[in-house]
Amino acid sequence: MHRLETISPNSLIGLLEILEDIGKSTDIAKLDDSLDEERTTLMNLLDDAESLNLIKVSNGDATLTEVGKKFLQSNIEERKKQLKNLVKEVEPFHSLINFFKSRNTNEIPSEEVGKYLGEIFPVGEHDDTFKIVLNWGRYTKLFSFDRDVGLLIYQD
Repeated sequence: MHRLETISPNSLIGLLEILEDIGKSTDIAKLDDSLDEERTTLMNLLDDAESLNLIKVSNGDATLTEVGKKFLQSNIEERKKQLKNLVKEVEPFHSLINFFKSRNTNEIPSEEVGKYLGEIFPVGEHDDTFKIVLNWGRYTKLFSFDRDVGLLIYQD
């Protein structure tokens, strides 16, 4: 199962909007010139967008899928709902949702979430994984975070 590497959905949405502006299948090298991102970041964006079925990458070209086109035609609230459904099928969200369900609760202290994420993902990536959960989770309204008491709240 694919694991999201893009810290924020905004970067991914920016990639989709560039593809929409171009209006046709685009060579990845040209995207590299259009985006102000490092090469690794671009590759992560492409992998993440493809794993969410928003784009298709083939023979070095990236193309919006029908899902991606529908996403871009939607208002912000609809985009959030669509991404919410899509991220449930990728890591770390898939495992984290199962963790909440196994605990039979919608609220888990962030320390416990961090420990769990540290057990299933490579050492040293805990901070980025937690940032991904917070940023994508908040944007999609799949998770919220109560900083005052340190609780991650599952909102499905």
